[in-house]
Amino acid sequence: MQTLEDILTADLRDSYGLNCGRLQPVAGGWMNKKWQTIAGGERLLIKQFSRERFQPSQLDQIGAALQRQMILEEKGIPCPHILPYRQRPLRILEDGTVYMVMRFCPGRMENRDTITAEQLRSLGSVCGRMHQEFAMLPEQGVRGFPIDGRRVLSALWDHFHTRRDNIPEDAPPAYREALLAQEPILRTLTPDFFRRLPKGIAHEDLSPDNLLFHPDKVSAVLDFDRNQYGFLWHDIGRCLLSFALREGRLDISRIRSFLEGYADHLPLTLGDAADALRITWCIEIPWWIQPAIFTGGTEKIRRFQEEMLWLTAHWPELEALLQSTRKEGTP
Repeated sequence: MQTLEDILTADLRDSYGLNCGRLQPVAGGWMNKKWQTIAGGERLLIKQFSRERFQPSQLDQIGAALQRQMILEEKGIPCPHILPYRQRPLRILEDGTVYMVMRFCPGRMENRDTITAEQLRSLGSVCGRMHQEFAMLPEQGVRGFPIDGRRVLSALWDHFHTRRDNIPEDAPPAYREALLAQEPILRTLTPDFFRRLPKGIAHEDLSPDNLLFHPDKVSAVLDFDRNQYGFLWHDIGRCLLSFALREGRLDISRIRSFLEGYADHLPLTLGDAADALRITWCIEIPWWIQPAIFTGGTEKIRRFQEEMLWLTAHWPELEALLQSTRKEGTP
């Protein structure tokens, strides 16, 4: 019986003209499978999309998102070069297997303990340039378009009420506390908050796992298959939480480095950074405050949870914290 690797190797030869060596599994990713291989002296990455995670109806949206990645790469944004099949980024086999082929990108992943100021400035600049280039693309028909602030707020309240009214009897006390702590924050939010935030096509997953650096610059932004129309500052808030929140406090110099890089292309103030953190909470709080995460979960998932708990606890004082950041960072 043929393995998935055998099927992919044969199709890479027949459909792409690539005579590949052994497909070697690559760790990482959520349910999707990845392999690296060598073909014609070139190092390639093969990504197969999970049938459990993605329904056939979503493939057109994923394909459109990857087409936008191809445009960004042509514009000079550091992201993987996709080898298209008949001018499309996705290859769909008769048995329903969906995969794509990319050139392997050099670089290493950094985290909040290893990233440097120069790398953060580069990340801010790449993020700003990416948003600038995304703004040149048509938005009509992009997944997520348009955004209605009233609906966003209503969905947050609906999610909260559903969770609050269905707290399991055996739920950890910490989960109950974290859930109920959301209500005072939700009461401060208004549709106007969501209306005034910048919107456009955004990456939507700028976590450390999707960024490579080499040596002090961003060498690749990965995993564009979630990019869609949304709140641009979610990308910013995710970067700040991932790299500037250390040991329970926002790192002064790191925030400044990222903002300086972003401002190479688009304006961004410390007040904007506070709202970027808030919209990140609004988008991600339903994902990471769940009973199961309080009793287990991977280190990565627990990290996201800790960030949401920190934002919940410091919500009223974000501007003050960022203002103190400016004072402490001023020569």
